[in-house]
This record gives sequence, structure tokens and C-alpha cells, in this order.
Amino acid sequence: MKRNTIYAYAAICLVLLGGAGMYVGYKGYKKYKAKQNQEFRYQGTMGKAREGFDKEKFKDSILADALIDQVIEDNRLLDAWGMTDAEAAKSRIREKFLVTVTAMEVKVSYQDKDKAIAKSILESIVNNYYKQAKPTGVPTANPSTP
Repeated sequence: MKRNTIYAYAAICLVLLGGAGMYVGYKGYKKYKAKQNQEFRYQGTMGKAREGFDKEKFKDSILADALIDQVIEDNRLLDAWGMTDAEAAKSRIREKFLVTVTAMEVKVSYQDKDKAIAKSILESIVNNYYKQAKPTGVPTANPSTP
């Protein structure tokens, strides 16, 4: 084989290796960027929906200002999220909290970028709602049986 042929093969191999390296680097970068925007969702069942159950009314009652204030204090969300205004934290909670009714079952979910915060916020909202709903007799979904 001639020297020029060997150089041509070496150049082709270098170009292929460089292209493969750039492709792998690009895929890794895209995967890293996607992980930064990933949010974790926690979901729980509140029980069976009664006849005439109004999802929006239930969401308004479970996300009442007094209950959300208590959730913000209990979980120290202003410090965790780097906010100074409680109203901004309330709007963030209301935005990421979902109530769905499927097959007459009421499900609530909350999503956040931090797993621990998402879980603790959902637990706090549900627990505070049941604490507030029991003594006042606020209509709730029937609690699900284990």
C-alpha cells in the first residue's frame, strides 16, 4: 500500500471518530438539559366522589389561603424556593396542584423539581385539609379504604 493511501485511511478514521465523539457528546448534553427541566409528580387518592361532586369547588376548598399559609410555613417553602413573597409561593402551589376525577375516584397530585418538596407539599395539603374538614363538616370525598 502506498503512503498516500495509508494517510487517506487514517484521515477517514479520524473524521469518523471525531464525528462519533461529537454525536455522543451532543446526546449527553441533550439528556443533561432534559434532566434539568424534569419535575417529579406525587399523586394520591382522596376517595370516591359523591354524586354532584364539583371538582373546582373541591380544589378551591383544599387550596384555601389559610391551608396554603400553613403548608408554606410547615415546609419552609419561601427559603427552599428563594422567594420573599408568600403570594408568589401560593400561586406556584395553586399552579402545580391538580385535582382529577376518574371513574368516580378523586385524585390529587402535585409536581415540583425537588422530589422531597413535592411529596411533603402534597402530604401537608391533604393532611391540613382533613384536619380542617373534620371539625367544620366541610363536604369531602369519601376516604378510600385501604
